[in-house]
Amino acid sequence: MHHPSHTQSLDLVAAAVLISTYEMIDDSIQNWKRRIEGIFWIQQFQDIDGECKGLRSALWWAWLQQDTWAALLERRRTLNIWKSERGIASLTAPELARYAWYLLGQCVNYISEEERQEGTVRRSDRGNELLQMLKEWREALPSEYNPLPLTSEEDIFPAIWINPASYAAALQIQSLSLVLVVLQYPSLGFTVNDRRPKHILTAAMSTICGIARSAHADDMAANLVSMNCLYKAAICLHDEHERLALLELLDISQQRLRWPEKSLRKELELVYSQNTFRTMMKWGHSA
Repeated sequence: MHHPSHTQSLDLVAAAVLISTYEMIDDSIQNWKRRIEGIFWIQQFQDIDGECKGLRSALWWAWLQQDTWAALLERRRTLNIWKSERGIASLTAPELARYAWYLLGQCVNYISEEERQEGTVRRSDRGNELLQMLKEWREALPSEYNPLPLTSEEDIFPAIWINPASYAAALQIQSLSLVLVVLQYPSLGFTVNDRRPKHILTAAMSTICGIARSAHADDMAANLVSMNCLYKAAICLHDEHERLALLELLDISQQRLRWPEKSLRKELELVYSQNTFRTMMKWGHSA
């Protein structure tokens, strides 16, 4: 950074993103947070955003994924200030896959401590807007996102096979986004007899768990997304058999990754054993 020739270098951004990844794996939360913030400012200086081309674009989206997971962990807004000017219907199949991460970031903002302080009516309007965006994304998916034929013997969360794995991960991300918004949606937004929340959550969990069940054992990226989605969406399950199925899938994903060191299954088992709505929601805000 002391050399002017390096201030516009993509090597600088690439190195920072790689170091940030290692800090995430090493569970160095404070270092990871500072690194993510540093990358944000470097990208601002270099005018890098989500619609750049080539390596610039790849670095920005890699950074966004880390920032989104970190923000969800810390209950804060994402650092991203970029907004896509393209309509969802104009995106190609690969672009739709990465756009799912942008939508997740918007939903993480929605459940952040900052936005939860807003008035109920405003939160209801924003919740409706996000749900509509997520619906538009799903409706815009081309045939490449359709599940491929697969024989599944499981009665609970049958396996869903979608190829390539990046498209499958995008569907899991979109499903997690739905779970986050619905669980934090103001109560006045749904009537007592409204079945939409339950229907949305049921479909979302079937997608997250079904895709996790078909993830290849050697695909670390697929298992990482599955593990995070399973862990973050687990609070909406109340059926004992569904909880057990999710815990088994979570355990498999974590064993394949061998990360993090703490058992996520044990954490969820503790939450489930307390079995109160207040505890579940509190855990959902802090997990």
